[in-house]
Amino acid sequence: MMKDDEMNDRGGKDRGIDIPGRLRRLSNFERYLLWSAENNLAAVARIHGDVHEDDLRRAIDSVGAVHPLMSARVVIDGHHDIWFSTDHAQKATLRTVPRTSEEQWFEEVRLEYLVPFKPVRGPMIRFVLVCSKEVSELIAFSQHSICDGISLANLLRDILASYANPVEGGQAICPPRATDYLDKSGIISLKFTYDADIDHYNNQWQNKPHYFSQEDFCCIYKALAGRVRHEIVVLQLEPEETMDLVSRCRENAATVTSALTAAFLAAYQEIRGQLPENRRTIQVPFDLRRRLGANHGDFLGFFVGAFKFPFAYDSKRSFWKNAQELQEIIRKRAEMIDTSAIDMEPFDPTLVDAFTNCAPYVDLLPEAFSQTENLSALARDRDNIAFELCSKAVYNLPGTISSNIGRLYFPETYGSLRLDRMFFVAPASEAFPLFIAGVSINDRLAFSLNYVERVGGGDALTGDMIRIRNRALEYLGFPEEASDRAI
Repeated sequence: MMKDDEMNDRGGKDRGIDIPGRLRRLSNFERYLLWSAENNLAAVARIHGDVHEDDLRRAIDSVGAVHPLMSARVVIDGHHDIWFSTDHAQKATLRTVPRTSEEQWFEEVRLEYLVPFKPVRGPMIRFVLVCSKEVSELIAFSQHSICDGISLANLLRDILASYANPVEGGQAICPPRATDYLDKSGIISLKFTYDADIDHYNNQWQNKPHYFSQEDFCCIYKALAGRVRHEIVVLQLEPEETMDLVSRCRENAATVTSALTAAFLAAYQEIRGQLPENRRTIQVPFDLRRRLGANHGDFLGFFVGAFKFPFAYDSKRSFWKNAQELQEIIRKRAEMIDTSAIDMEPFDPTLVDAFTNCAPYVDLLPEAFSQTENLSALARDRDNIAFELCSKAVYNLPGTISSNIGRLYFPETYGSLRLDRMFFVAPASEAFPLFIAGVSINDRLAFSLNYVERVGGGDALTGDMIRIRNRALEYLGFPEEASDRAI
């Protein structure tokens, strides 16, 4: 696996030294996330109290001085490697809108999904304050390559802390690549294919490569935004209900994550039917920082592992038996710290660009591939190895992704403000039938179902997702919380 200090097969350790403001080179998985049209995410904090815009802007700038990736941009060098850089860094923006309803925060998140980031210019995060004098929502909307869900939640906490107790500057925390930490920690990474196969793919690609620019990926992003819109349906529990759920899980040898995942799977199967056989798999992202001891650093960065395993809800068994089985599988895989589901490091980085973020859209979004010469050239080259790898990758996508930030032990008060609850809005795609994202704070739990509806296609899927949420609440023992509202 290549590191910044030993890239002998890609030009040596001096690669990138002439890039002003260089932080580090992106890993292949970060690179996949960087150019993805479907991998932005948001964390949302609901705040009680009167939030002053000027003080919030100052707090965002102050925290940005500590976390370089908040203002970083990317630089593509002459070898097609991509680097984070603080040269000509731009501060993260804050957009403020009046709050008119409890649901408005998601309307603002949906607006953010329509606008692609431009990583070559930066920044790759922006903020929205949906405000009233009594209650506001602060939204952190980010490009996934610079952060994960826990990073975003921690960032909102740090901004609120800085709002309440202004301080000047602070020591910058530059996060390493997760892949570097994996090597040093002896964490297992199980490859999904053999080295010989990857060498074969890389050799074929290097004989016939295609290279892409920010313009190419923005064309794909805009075309996709014209096809689908991001939607969520939220399951929320109040503190007494959350503690009741925790007790039920303990009694049944399950966790909140396994119980929620089993409940949504059971409900999905009842309402939308069994997933295709190749999609009866679950992918579980997990926070690597929690497994690296006390010196991991509380930084903003992408620091996630993920494993995938086959699982189908068995309707002939009880709900809690399914949750127990699911929990046992997750426990064993988590103990291995298996990161195989996101291991892309052995591939040529430019091949990753092609088979993850270009080839999947050639037939889906033909209008995008007529707009630039780079995209048109790939679309004409259908024998390219990128299409074979794309087909394999798409076939093996998980049917369910269950991502839970977990229970956060944040302070509740920040000066005159009180943090009421948080929401986690994960990426969504037509490729992922069931994408669950959860977070709990102050014993207020929120899990979101993340999906996309076709533009102009009506709200049929949303109706089903509301029914799935309501049925999941029944499985968990809270039928009284069902409603016909999405949020």
